[in-house]
Amino acid sequence: MTVAIRIEELRRTFGAVQALNGLTLSVEEGTVFGFLGPNGAGKTTTLRILVGLARATGGRAWIAGEEVGLAREAVARRVGYLPEEPAFYPWMTTREYLDYVGRVYGLDADERANRAKELLALVGLEGVAGRQIGGFSRGMRQRLGLAQALVHRPSVLLLDEPVSALDP
Repeated sequence: MTVAIRIEELRRTFGAVQALNGLTLSVEEGTVFGFLGPNGAGKTTTLRILVGLARATGGRAWIAGEEVGLAREAVARRVGYLPEEPAFYPWMTTREYLDYVGRVYGLDADERANRAKELLALVGLEGVAGRQIGGFSRGMRQRLGLAQALVHRPSVLLLDEPVSALDP
């Protein structure tokens, strides 16, 4: 089977604090893999390194065969990312926001419209497609964050606290 994520001896320090100390792992394509651990264990730091928002102080990582840090654009096109607390432009509607994200990934107008409709239905926000994001609850923002992570059909999906603020 193909490896989706490979990490070798990943390290990250913040001054005297060792956030990651030689993390090594491999996640096969099609696998659901989760990090469990106490606060401060390095879970978010690992995800931030994988998506290029932070740099490792040692070790190497690959996403879908592309080395993180060296092939930034190639990695970005393969990864969908939901941060722990997604941020949005509050004046945009959900549909406008997903269209904007689709433009960033180079989707054409028809595909952007179709993906927005499909994803808003998937995350249960189709009824608020024309509403501005600024008035959304934390749970609604979390669901919109999941939709934006899926817009470009990524081969690897990295979710940080994905069910935080979601109702059952």
